Amino acid sequence: RNVPFEANKRELRELFSAFGQLKTLRLPKKFDGAHRGFAFIEFVSKQEASKALEALQSTHLYGRHLVVQYSEQDDSVEAMRDKVRGVFESANRSAAAKKRKKGGEDDLAPPDDDDEDIGVEL
Repeated sequence: RNVPFEANKRELRELFSAFGQLKTLRLPKKFDGAHRGFAFIEFVSKQEASKALEALQSTHLYGRHLVVQYSEQDDSVEAMRDKVRGVFESANRSAAAKKRKKGGEDDLAPPDDDDEDIGVEL
């Protein structure tokens, strides 16, 4: 965290590779192309990661104090899908309940058979 916006992947790779072999280095970007101010660096071994974490605790880069910490373990893909599915199902139930309360039609209902379909054929 707190990666200066002037820093780039090459500089981070040079800084962290002094402590061991890097497996991956990600520098997430915003829509405008600038990075978001944090990075994910994965080492080949836990020992190398520990060495870098310990050595870089008080490091400054372009005048900014780097906050180096272990990232949180990600959920499995299936667990994330289930979580997102639950959020959308809850939102759909809530929207349908509001429409019923107002007496409106449910946008999620299938179209009537006599409705004309409009489409594009490829």
